[in-house]
Amino acid sequence: MPDPSLEKKKVSVKDVGVKGVLIHFWTYYKWWVIIPVLVIGIIFSLVSSYLKASRKAYLNIILVNARYESSEIVFADFEQAVGKELIIDSTYHAPTNEDSIDFSQDMIASMQKTVSMITGGVVDVVITNSRAIKEYGENGVRDLRTVLTADQISKLEQQEVIFYLDFANESHVPVAINITGMERFEPAYNGNDEKHYLFLSAYSDKTEEEKRLLEFLFFDGQ
Repeated sequence: MPDPSLEKKKVSVKDVGVKGVLIHFWTYYKWWVIIPVLVIGIIFSLVSSYLKASRKAYLNIILVNARYESSEIVFADFEQAVGKELIIDSTYHAPTNEDSIDFSQDMIASMQKTVSMITGGVVDVVITNSRAIKEYGENGVRDLRTVLTADQISKLEQQEVIFYLDFANESHVPVAINITGMERFEPAYNGNDEKHYLFLSAYSDKTEEEKRLLEFLFFDGQ
């Protein structure tokens, strides 16, 4: 038989008043309140710290469907050139152009995370396939003409590396650059037969930094 002295007594406002009820609740149930609050606080602190660090980075770049070990290689020379540290993450996944609509839970979680990173203004540059770019549309990708000059766009068009989308108010908008076959991206996509494109997040405000990156990759730095 359980010890009656250990049982939580039931109380009512009528018997002990509001103060008594609060004292009783705190005596027996305080850890049911404290522990969840602490856990939520820790999670919030970690997420906030990550977001702050991400926004303070010179550029935050996502490489989708890339080799994990490529993060520290692809943009190493650019980091050295600008003297700034980039946040580069190659742990994201997205369906390829040949994939069916049946995705794993990990794939769905990664896709959702990518969208939240883009719309939250955390990520600045994304490298992914054409299927993903079409799905993001003008709500996720930015017109390259907001960063590059008409002459620079023309040079890329002559190289036939521009990817276009139709926006609501304009068709044939240049939104991404084909990086397939570029030597610097071999560590990330070697052995991958799919074409990959670099686009700028519609929610990024690092125009000058992005411009410097694109000029380094496709013009001055070649």
